[in-house]
Amino acid sequence: MTVPAGTLMRRAVRRRCPICGQRGLFRHWVRMVPECPRCGLVFGRLPGHWLGSWFLNICVVQLVVVLLLIISVAATWPDPPMWIIGGATAVSALVVPFLFFPYSRTLWTAIDLAMRPLDYDEGVAPGFVLGSDQAQLESERATRAEDD
Repeated sequence: MTVPAGTLMRRAVRRRCPICGQRGLFRHWVRMVPECPRCGLVFGRLPGHWLGSWFLNICVVQLVVVLLLIISVAATWPDPPMWIIGGATAVSALVVPFLFFPYSRTLWTAIDLAMRPLDYDEGVAPGFVLGSDQAQLESERATRAEDD
């Protein structure tokens, strides 16, 4: 039994482990622990795993900058102060990626888990994800071992 996608996302938005909901995944704002201290989920599941979180972060920054630009110009029309608006959007383009960084990491992990659920061999404690399927998986392993 896998964790529903909605639960994965709700936990990730709060910077928690998408599987078990554990807090304390970040030692500092930008330093994430390599695996969940509670369930053992390894956050970098494959090489290049964090490229998705970088992409997510870039998309959010672009959205914030474009919305800020549109709202600022619309609010000050017909004579928008372009130097002020340009400065504000430049500052937001530098600050938002830093502020959104931990959220992009946990959200990307949740998105990845929704697209590619855990395998039994990934080392996550069975009670969190595969508790109801553990007996079936053990019997399948035994059957495979007998066939080989």
